[in-house]
Amino acid sequence: MKKNIFAVIVALLIPMAALSCVGKSLVVGTDSSPKSKVVAQVLAILINERTGTTVQIIDHETPEALFKEMRDGDVDIALQYAGSALKRDGKNVGSDAAATYELAKQHYQSAWNLAWLPPLGFTEEGDADSLAAPVAQKHALKKFPALPRLIAKTEGTLTGATVKELAGADSIPRAVREFLKSNKLI
Repeated sequence: MKKNIFAVIVALLIPMAALSCVGKSLVVGTDSSPKSKVVAQVLAILINERTGTTVQIIDHETPEALFKEMRDGDVDIALQYAGSALKRDGKNVGSDAAATYELAKQHYQSAWNLAWLPPLGFTEEGDADSLAAPVAQKHALKKFPALPRLIAKTEGTLTGATVKELAGADSIPRAVREFLKSNKLI
């Protein structure tokens, strides 16, 4: 009996939690690279479909321009690479990919109050120690507390090969939507 009541409560709360994001908006930034564009589409479609949140994607000419917009608070979430993030700020990278990610996570938190979310499953081309991960504004995480768990659902699906394949599609948004559907993420 208790299990049935619990199941009913959970079944009622999940749709209510998803609806709580309806009417809100989120800005996803890209650095105009193919991988960044793919990840932006994955984030935008996943967040929109699962929460009803309006997601706007804004392209930036360079990783530096994107990072400036993140620091200034104009971009809520974007793809970053741990090794490149540390090097851009004159910091040393770690002894391996996990250590480099942790260093970037700590540095961004203390320097700009930006949060590194769990790595996506691929690295920056040519740098095995530079894990790819979404980085989010703290205010965005307060507004969307389920965001890290939602993005974590992509774990194991966004490999380097998959991202490269999606980036080569005629229509990245259409290819990403099909990818998310085939992996039962939307």
